Amino acid sequence: MIKDNNNKQKSDLSQQYLANERTFLAWVRTCIALIGLGFIISKFSFFLVEFRLIFQNYIVDSSKLPVNNNSQVSSSEHISSLIGIGIVILSIVLILFALKNYHDTSKAINRKIYEPKSITVYITTAIIIALTLIVAIYLLYIST
Repeated sequence: MIKDNNNKQKSDLSQQYLANERTFLAWVRTCIALIGLGFIISKFSFFLVEFRLIFQNYIVDSSKLPVNNNSQVSSSEHISSLIGIGIVILSIVLILFALKNYHDTSKAINRKIYEPKSITVYITTAIIIALTLIVAIYLLYIST
């Protein structure tokens, strides 16, 4: 019985291939969550406007209701839409990046020259911090 050395090498790398696929799927899950977050943020100002109107109707006498400031409402809706759309676009960029990373890693595993890329971790961390700051500033803007 003759063993094929090429098949043995491929089976030895199966754990690396599977880990690469799990990493890609983790990126996909992250992007799906970001798409959901972007949608929620883009619709968040609508929820705040409706909540404010309901709250005013129950708490304040209708004769004492302040004049509705449509420019502030439309401005907050516009800002939340921009932030939400930005997050959805970011998720598209991230999934394309994840696909490229998956493909490059697969090639590197085949050639047995894979080296981890710590720059990916740093860039992703910086993007998440920036998004968090943008959402925090937006929430502070809405609450005033």
